[in-house]
Amino acid sequence: MRLIFAISLLLVTFGSSAAGQDRFLIPRGPHWTAAELRAVHGPSQERELQLLVTLASDQDVAERTSILALGPDYVSVVSESGQTIIDTKLRRLLQVDRKAGGFRNTSLYASVDFVQHLLEERTRLRETMTGAGVGEVPDALKAFWIESHLGAESNRKAPLDLVQIDHEDGSASVLFEGEVVAIWQWSSVEITPERQRKFQLYLQYHLKLHPRIRQAILAKQRLPSRIRYKRLKGETSVEEDYRFQVSQRRPAAYPLAADLEPLPEIRPGEDFLREVYPLMLAAASGRHAEAPKTIDGYISDVRAAMDRGAMAEAWLTLMEATLHFQPGSPACAAGSPASAACIDGRVVQDVILRDESVGNLQAALALQLRGEQNERMFGQLYEASRKGLPKGYVIDVFLGNAASQRPGLAQEYDLDAVKLIAGGIRENPYVPAFYKDLGDHFARNLDFVRAYHCYDLGRALPDGAGHESLRLVSKRERELELAFPEFF
Repeated sequence: MRLIFAISLLLVTFGSSAAGQDRFLIPRGPHWTAAELRAVHGPSQERELQLLVTLASDQDVAERTSILALGPDYVSVVSESGQTIIDTKLRRLLQVDRKAGGFRNTSLYASVDFVQHLLEERTRLRETMTGAGVGEVPDALKAFWIESHLGAESNRKAPLDLVQIDHEDGSASVLFEGEVVAIWQWSSVEITPERQRKFQLYLQYHLKLHPRIRQAILAKQRLPSRIRYKRLKGETSVEEDYRFQVSQRRPAAYPLAADLEPLPEIRPGEDFLREVYPLMLAAASGRHAEAPKTIDGYISDVRAAMDRGAMAEAWLTLMEATLHFQPGSPACAAGSPASAACIDGRVVQDVILRDESVGNLQAALALQLRGEQNERMFGQLYEASRKGLPKGYVIDVFLGNAASQRPGLAQEYDLDAVKLIAGGIRENPYVPAFYKDLGDHFARNLDFVRAYHCYDLGRALPDGAGHESLRLVSKRERELELAFPEFF
């Protein structure tokens, strides 16, 4: 039995799978520069359709204009406030900040994960209010307005009171509960199914249209010349009037300027994360000053620590190796050059049995992994983390996970989950499991943008794409695409 597999069995059972050539495992993400993004798309022989979009709203005094570009693998909107690019090839959402001279590069999956959460949460709240008979449900919790705001349909029990009317002048309108909520007019401009798909994404991300209204607008292979609809802003109904006019057709070129720099997703006051984030980017992009530790390197450190009698350090090094190389990692694959370094798992038993305190530490960590609440064992971990042990940051990561999942513990022991987990990344920025843990913490707090930042950076690490914990993220992405294909 190879060492790394044996260690993982002591803690939690992982399934193994080959990395393969999976689109969901492509190391794409926020570490890419504008030049790298442009290079991935390369030159195109196709043409881009540009539209002039004029928006009038009863909330604004003046009309606003923007340029909408429908390219072969992107949708770009340029307005006075900036530029937004939906990258359909890489499943990215790019937001250009001209004042900062850069752009934010986030995952489309982050947006959709948040949509699913809100859709389920608001649907449950509406059903709870309806079941409790507390009176009329407010408009903001009616299925039509929830689904319009989020752009996706829920698993509602009752059908919507929607009626479409086709008018003699070629326009069409939709009524909800007897009130006109949308009216549109088709133009004579025909578009290909592929360009219509890109226009659908524009409507998906920029207009708060109900999915059935959006489908009705797209029912013909023609662009609309005008869409006037109502949306909720708080408890107030707001009317927006969009007009579309074909501006030009020109050779397609990826619309992100090459001189822009990626901007970090760091909030004010997050000085510790501001320190660690550049290390994450450097490790993911291959620009870090130090190379990642190999299995040979870990094993050498374990033996050196054992020779010194530093059993706790040896065991924590084994733990770190386990978190770095899990089943599915190319480095531990049978027949790979490094596989001979995954030595016999009896070394693990030797480390634990030769030092009673290490055995207690292992038992405490095992309980945390299984999610069992044992205050005495948690206290042992906490005390061990304060002893300044070499490799003590491995314990800190486990404490950070516990603090993230159990806010009561975080308060009782004054633990900062972000600092504890990110502290592990600061010490070793090449461990994919640390990135998954930090991403999971953000996801628990509904910060899906930064959650997927961590997931994407973790998968971009040299040993990240085949890492078992991050393959769960790829599985989640597949599920989101199947459940909400209209967002991709």
